[in-house]
Formats: sequence, structure tokens, C-alpha cells
Amino acid sequence: MASHTRPGIFSILGLLAVVSLEPYANRAFASPAVNLLRNEGFEEAAADPASPPGWRTVKDSADKTKLTETGAHKGANAIAIPKRSAVEQSVSSVQAGAYLARCWVKSEAEQRLAFILQDPARPWAAYNYSEISVPKGQWTQIEAFCVLDRNGGLTLSLGGMSPEYRIYHGAGSDMASPLLADDFELVRYQPAAPATLALWEAKEPINNLDWSAKNHWTSIAEDSHRFDGVPVFQSGQLAGTLSKEDGSLVLYTAHGSDLKVRGRVVPSPALKATTCSSIKSGDRTGIRVVSEDTKHSYTAWLQNGIVRIEATEIPQFQIRNCSMRYGILPSFVGSDICYTPARYSSTGEVRIPSTQWFVGLIDGNDSMMTASWDSDNQAASLGLSGNDKNRMFDSLSIATDQGGFAISFADHPGIWHKEPLQEDWLADYTQIGWTQPFQARWMGHFFVSPGGEPSFNHPYMSYSFPIAHMKTRMWGVWFEDWNHYPFYFDGSHTVVHFEKSFSPNGDALIYFLEPAAADLTSPVEVLQASLGKEKAAALLDFDANRIRKLNYTTPDEFMYDRPVCATTTRLSHIKQEEKGTVGVNLATHLFEFIRGIRERVDQYGASFTQIKTYLADQKVNSPELRPYLNELEAIVNEAQAKAAKVYATPLVTVQAKTDSMKKLLEQGKGDGFDCGSLDVRSPAGAQDDLCRRYNRAVLRLAQTAALNCDASPEKAIVAKFIWDQSHAVLRQPTRWEPRRSLYFFEP
Repeated sequence: MASHTRPGIFSILGLLAVVSLEPYANRAFASPAVNLLRNEGFEEAAADPASPPGWRTVKDSADKTKLTETGAHKGANAIAIPKRSAVEQSVSSVQAGAYLARCWVKSEAEQRLAFILQDPARPWAAYNYSEISVPKGQWTQIEAFCVLDRNGGLTLSLGGMSPEYRIYHGAGSDMASPLLADDFELVRYQPAAPATLALWEAKEPINNLDWSAKNHWTSIAEDSHRFDGVPVFQSGQLAGTLSKEDGSLVLYTAHGSDLKVRGRVVPSPALKATTCSSIKSGDRTGIRVVSEDTKHSYTAWLQNGIVRIEATEIPQFQIRNCSMRYGILPSFVGSDICYTPARYSSTGEVRIPSTQWFVGLIDGNDSMMTASWDSDNQAASLGLSGNDKNRMFDSLSIATDQGGFAISFADHPGIWHKEPLQEDWLADYTQIGWTQPFQARWMGHFFVSPGGEPSFNHPYMSYSFPIAHMKTRMWGVWFEDWNHYPFYFDGSHTVVHFEKSFSPNGDALIYFLEPAAADLTSPVEVLQASLGKEKAAALLDFDANRIRKLNYTTPDEFMYDRPVCATTTRLSHIKQEEKGTVGVNLATHLFEFIRGIRERVDQYGASFTQIKTYLADQKVNSPELRPYLNELEAIVNEAQAKAAKVYATPLVTVQAKTDSMKKLLEQGKGDGFDCGSLDVRSPAGAQDDLCRRYNRAVLRLAQTAALNCDASPEKAIVAKFIWDQSHAVLRQPTRWEPRRSLYFFEP
């Protein structure tokens, strides 16, 4: 497969998720909701029934879509979509955010339809292909959800895609019967109400916050108020109070009159005999807490359900009593890193690399904690308590000597889920009991192993998979050979599929990170609000998932942008009259393609060399870390040893073969072409495989470094270096490399 995408062909990536029927189809959009589509009900006058205003037939459709006055869902007209055809509309300028799309369809047969949403300018970051099952002969409303990480455009397509398109994207269903469609909607999701801020003063200390005591509190409206009593606040879903004895904040999540304790933010060392006052700066309101000697202080800024801490002469804060079952270091380059308390049964503290944000999955499956901090020089660690099934991460410590931090909680029943994987699920599609509580780009995370001993050729690490929206097969990428993608949504149901190359062992976690169709603040939105959108965008780095572009001299056509095997197959069937033109271009492409992938192999090699040099220096400077460093070095050594097969065939040898091919093609004797001894598929395949396995080696290296820090701050610094190096080399991969996206392609 080629390593970049040319016009008309897009890979399935995405900040896009969930297409379903029930339970979402009857839910009203939050107000206000402006329909962004033109002529959504096909009632505008059209000179040509095949060209209704705002709409067009998708390229490569089997037939033209056209207006019909027969059997509309509402009004006078609907759009008739022939079999294996599709209709689409583009909206050129939309804001970043979460989007919901709906339409009504009536099919002549029970079948699956393709519902596609994309930002055509950035398909690697905003693209979703979903197949939706609809019944025969009845109007059915379907719904889709997507997220744009930045301002851009959206194109909505509905119907049946061409065979090449479906093969390219891994979709299996063919829309073999016509249908009608009507009453489309595309709206940007808006929360039901903006987060509000309220401040009160209670006269007596508060052990447990209770809204029924509000009548005894004094409402604080002025910009600057000294609290003689106890400050109490509510900012959206987040509420809290302050202990004047040690200067700590007790945080709750509020749902009507129901309050749940989520954690205590404690300065370290504790502040004694504090004074508190409210302050205002621009559009921010905060509570300033000052120690008795006035040398140590911090301000808790309260905005949109987020608490941001800015400290003076306070080296560290701890978020205690937060009862986290799992901890996530999110990464949109590669894979998330998941911390499990059971892994650390013999230590009370685990240092984590300072990646600047962290997500905790709270006990009870109804809450997620997001913390972000200003600088990657701020140390962070997790504290543990309890035993066996009750062992949890009960605290997150963040150094504040070089910056502040922010914390927020998102609450919703079923906001995250743990699914124990069963061995008898192997090779079967299995529907699990968890259903999506709201629409989001859900992730499925589990430890991938073929069940045997670890090997370079097979995955043996955790992966975070965006849950797909169709049953599909794929070649290579996360696993070897042909495989079925492990997670997909079938309507509102969640279905899993495992094979020998990724056996169902352990637990799968399901969670989300990006803006969702729910009245809560997602982890990504917390990061953006606390660090600013530009700094957050650099950390998120969605464009890292863009497929690597190769440099070709061949014409900019899809036939010259195919992998070596596909190009060789095309040459084997080429007509005599095309040999001197198309054939020569195809042979030229073979070399240029292999040359481009060789550059990717070189890039990995340079990165491994740099990491190995760094590890060697650390052994000299920190000999006590040798066992930890040796484990990381062993992964690098294994990867470096695998390059010999690729470099055994120099590029000049490949070029000599393709040049010889061109001479034979120019002679043009008969149809077809047999490469024979000039075949270059073997060196090409070796490179493709090595890129995929190098990618996995880098992921395993980053995970091993991060998960094995224990209580050592020095190891956490090494892990942060490995994290940064892995993100740098994993950017813009080839098509065979796993990455944080839904992406399927033809072999």
C-alpha cells in the first residue's frame, strides 16, 4: 500500500464516533441547535431533479440520486438514492466541537447503509465511516456523531459506496437496494446550560457539604471579599469548600441536591491558620488562600467546572482520596498508557512521566478525573492504598515549583467501563452488556498478546483502539496478517472480536477523552481550557496521524499510488500498448515507493541510536538505575538487530531491477508482464513489516519505561525522555504502522 493519500481516497481516521439507531434517535438536541445543512428537506425548487440545491451525487456512484415527489417522510419531496449510490452535502466552515447528524431513511430491503462524516481537508484527523442496519419498508431515523478538533469543513454522505471505496476502507456491506432519505440535520452539540459560578460564606466549619444548609450561608457577590467564615463554591458540576485549618480544598460533584466527594486538594506542606478572600481578574474568579506567615499562598481559580491552582512558595499539592481504579496517560500519538493498581502491590507510590495531563477512572464507573499541569518539568506521582480488589490509586501529587495545575471531574453513569475478557470469545463476534451512555469517540483498551512468549514479530503490549462503527477486516497494522478489528458498535450494542493473534485475556477498559454529546467537560476540553488551545494542540498533535507522504515523479493518479504488491499485480495484466507509458510509470513507482519506505526505516534507526546513546549516558551518571536501563536497552537492541535483512538489499540494487523492467516494458512484446528475477516484492515486504514492528517496539519501549518507574524520580525523567522520543518518531507513519486512528485499507 502506498504511504500517502491522493485525491478521492481517504483513510478512516478520526476524531469521529458513534452512529446508531436507539437509544439516541429520539433524543432532542440541546438548545439552541441551528441546522447547518441547506435544503435539508429537499423542498427548495430545483431545475434538475438530479441536482437539488445543496446536494450532489457522490462520485463513483452507480447512478444519479434525484428528487422524488412520492412517499416523502415530511413535506412534498425526498431524495431517491439508487442501489450502490450515495448523496452528500458539504458545509464549508464550521467551528471546532462535537457534531450530531440525523436523517430519516426508508429502504426497499433490510440492509446496511454507509453514513460518512469527514473534514475533507484533514481526513487523517476527522473521518468516520459507519454502517447502519435499517429495516425494510419503514421510515427510520439514524444519527451520527463526530468531533472536529479545529475549525474546518464537514461533508456528510449517505448511501452505498463503490466496491473500491468499500474495500479500501474495510467495509463489507453493499447497499444492493434503493432507498429514500429525507429531513437531514447537522448541528453542533451544545450543553444544556453554561457552567455558572456561585460563592457563599458559611459561619461554621463544614465536615460534609450539604446543599440543604444553603439558607444559612451568605451569598458573596463582590469581587473582593475576605472570608471570616468558610468559603463554599459551585462552578458548574464542581462544588467545594475550604478547610481553613490546613488550606485544603474539598471537591465534590453536584447533581441537583446530590453531592459526591471526589477528592481533597492539599498543599504540601499544609498551610496553617490561613486567611481567605475572593478575587477577580478579567473573566476569572478565584479564592486566594494565604498562610499565617504570608510567605505561602495559592489561588484556586474557579471557571466552567474547573479548578486551577496557582501557588507561591508551595512546592507540591496532593489530590487525595480520589479513589481511582485506573490511571491513563493519554496520547494521540501511538497509544495511551494505562496504570493498574494491582501492578504495584509492593509500593505505595508510583512516579509517572510528566506528560502534562492525566485521567483517572474513578471507583464506581460514574466519574473521571482530569488533571493538567503547566510544565513538563513538574514532577507527578500516584499514591496507592488498599489490598487485592480494593487496591486503588488514592492520590495524585503534582509539583508546583515551576507552574500551576488544574483539576476537574466529569460525572455520568457508565462513563467508563471494565469488561473482563473471556477465553471462549476467541474467533467469535460477542455482544457485551455495556452500551454507550452518550455519544462520544469511545476507546477500547486492552493488553494485546497472541498468548505465547513475547516476540518482536507479534504485539505484546497495551493498545488503545478507537471503537469502530462497522464490522471489518484489516491487513497488518496493529496485528500481523488478516484480522478482524476487535471493537465495533452495532447500533447501540457493543461487539468484540478476538483472534489468536490478539487473544482475549485480562480486562478491556472502555473510556473517552474528547468532547462528547453529554453535559460534561471532557478531558481534552479541560486540557484546552487550562493550558490554552495552542499549547494543548501541540500536546495533542492530531496531525501526527497523517499518513507519511512519499515523493513521486509519476503522475498524480491513484494507479501510481499503490503498494508494491498491487503495482506488480497491475503490471502482470498490462496491455501491450500501455507498456511504454503506464508500464514505465508503474516500474518507476516501484522504486520510488521502496525508496520512501526505506527513509522511514532510516528514521527509526536514527531514533534507536539516539535513545541507546542516552541510555548509555544514564548508566554512567546513574549506575543505580542499571537494571531499569538494561531492560529498556534490550528492547532497543532487539529492534536494531532486525534491520539487517532490509539493508542486505541496497537501494541501488532495487533501482537497477526497476530500470531493467522499464527497458523490457519499452520493448512491449505482448500483453502482461512477468517481473521474474526482477521482482522487488521481497525487499518491499521486508521494509513494510519492519516499519510495523518498529512502531510496536517504540510503543512497548515507551510503555515499559513509564510503567516501571516505581517511586524513582530519576526513572520518571528517563521515561519522559523516552515518551518524547517515541512521539517524535511515531509521527506521520506508513500505512502499515498502528496509530491512534480508525484506519482500514486494501491489501
